[in-house]
Amino acid sequence: MVSFNRSTVLIVALTAIAGCAPIPGAEDIDRGHQITLQGNWDESISAFTQAAAVATEKETLVSSYSSRCEAYIWKGQNETALEDCNRSIRVKPDVLGYPYAARGRIFAMMGYYEWALEDFDRAIDLGGTGGNNAKVIAYGGKARVFATSEDPKLRDSERSVKFAEKAVSLENRLVTPAYKILHRDTLAAAHAEAGRFDTAVEEQKNTISMVKENGWESTTLYGSSLLGILNRHLRQFIDHKPLRGGVY
Repeated sequence: MVSFNRSTVLIVALTAIAGCAPIPGAEDIDRGHQITLQGNWDESISAFTQAAAVATEKETLVSSYSSRCEAYIWKGQNETALEDCNRSIRVKPDVLGYPYAARGRIFAMMGYYEWALEDFDRAIDLGGTGGNNAKVIAYGGKARVFATSEDPKLRDSERSVKFAEKAVSLENRLVTPAYKILHRDTLAAAHAEAGRFDTAVEEQKNTISMVKENGWESTTLYGSSLLGILNRHLRQFIDHKPLRGGVY
């Protein structure tokens, strides 16, 4: 079954307008999205950069910047990612939810939790279809803030569980494995925040098994081994320690 990325609808519409002529940058965006499935962030950044360089349509430029923003986030280059998110939003503000969901993740990692929640809510309002669905990413982001925020006033374990379960239940609307894994890690963190450490340990062990079964061990998050992050969190849950801050 073919997976449609988040630029598919826009690019199909543009193709119809252009009489099926190739859209500059569209093939590079599709190539970049396929590379992200392998967790090769550097090569995907190169593809999205090429797309932005040749793009002649605003929709293509928005997708180029927002997609490159995502890859920079996974690499842990948050300031560079933030620049791309803002570029994407400036080209066509309040149209697509994805750049807002991505920027919310960046704000959360920087400790600007209230700004993050605002962007996650904006992403949910605007939505998006295909590929990595903006609403699902935003549900996972909100859950992560409510579970792991370093600001105790924002932590809310039950709301975190609710949003994390929603993100996991809708993971068929995501194509990048890293999101699916992160959201399951968030669900375990939400149970840990609620004091249900046995449940957190069970959830985390299931997630680690899923990573191994799917051959995702080589995937990196923020420059660190995905499997290493999951195992580190598992040890914290075993020691009855909730997560604070960290990855989003």
